[in-house]
Amino acid sequence: MNKIFLPALAAVTITASPTLGQDTPQALQDAFVASINAEDADAVGALYTQNAYSYGPDGSVSHGPKAIADGWAAFFVAFDGFSITLEQQGEMHKGKIAGAWGLWTMSAMPVGGGDEVVWRGRYTDISKKTGDGWRYVADHASPVAADEPSESAGE
Repeated sequence: MNKIFLPALAAVTITASPTLGQDTPQALQDAFVASINAEDADAVGALYTQNAYSYGPDGSVSHGPKAIADGWAAFFVAFDGFSITLEQQGEMHKGKIAGAWGLWTMSAMPVGGGDEVVWRGRYTDISKKTGDGWRYVADHASPVAADEPSESAGE
C-alpha cells in the first residue's frame, strides 16, 4: 500500500505546492485554492509575479508578492477554517498569457467566535508563464450583491 500511497501523495503535493512552478494556468488556480484553504499567506504571495497587482473585494490594492501575502496574512489572523471554491466560467489562453473569470465562494469562522461568515463574488485573473512556472500578473475580486443571483442558483 505504501508503494501506491506515497507517489500519489507526492503528486498531489507537487501539483498544489505554490513554492514549485505551476505547469498550467489551472495548476496555478489549484495552488491558489490550496494556499487559501491552508491559510498560508506566504504561499499565496509566491503565486504572483514581482510586479503583480491584486485588487481585493474590499477595495484594497496590493502590489507585489509581499504586499499580497501581507494582505492575506491579516485576513488569516481575523478568521480561521477557510474554505474557498472557484467556479470558473471562462478562460482564454494564448501562448504564455492566460486569463480566467468566474465566481468564488469563501467561508471562515471569526477567530473570536461567532457564526461562520460566507463571502461570494466574481473574479478575473491574468497569469503568465515565467521561468518559475505560471504566476499571476493581476487579479481582481469583487463582491456579488446580496440580491444578485449566481449563474448556478437556478440549477
